Amino acid sequence: MKFNSFFDSIQAELKKDIKSRRLNMKISVKEFNELSKKYFKNLNDNADRFTFTVEKMDKNNILFILRSYFSLYVEVKKNSIEVFKNFPKKFILLKEVNKSNHYFTPKVFLKGTIMYSVKAAYSSANKMNGVTLWDNLKTVEGTKIVPSVQINYEYINPII
Repeated sequence: MKFNSFFDSIQAELKKDIKSRRLNMKISVKEFNELSKKYFKNLNDNADRFTFTVEKMDKNNILFILRSYFSLYVEVKKNSIEVFKNFPKKFILLKEVNKSNHYFTPKVFLKGTIMYSVKAAYSSANKMNGVTLWDNLKTVEGTKIVPSVQINYEYINPII
């Protein structure tokens, strides 16, 4: 799902609960509609991004809705949330990514490496923690698969 789906769901109200067994989270239709009225009532779909302040008690649910359900790129600074209308295609690493901080990474990615947003190649990513990226867009020989690894949000910055 992307921004248009998100915007449409706010305008028409959601029809079904949002849930994830993996994350053990559930947002009811009623709760989504209440959060929408509270945080998104003045949303302008023409802006490239929008920022709002969220109450601490709603923060995790808002992030779950935006990141996990609608697959939007969101930056968080304390209780301020910035939502990007278009998911960034490129990121730069702010810190080195290696086995000690991302145990599942197949190789070391140095600080400053340009990473590309790609679809999860081998398994699903936990969008609450990070996004799937890779340092090039070359496919694995004989396939249409681009390798990927989940890199946590605090290690990346979008290149706009």
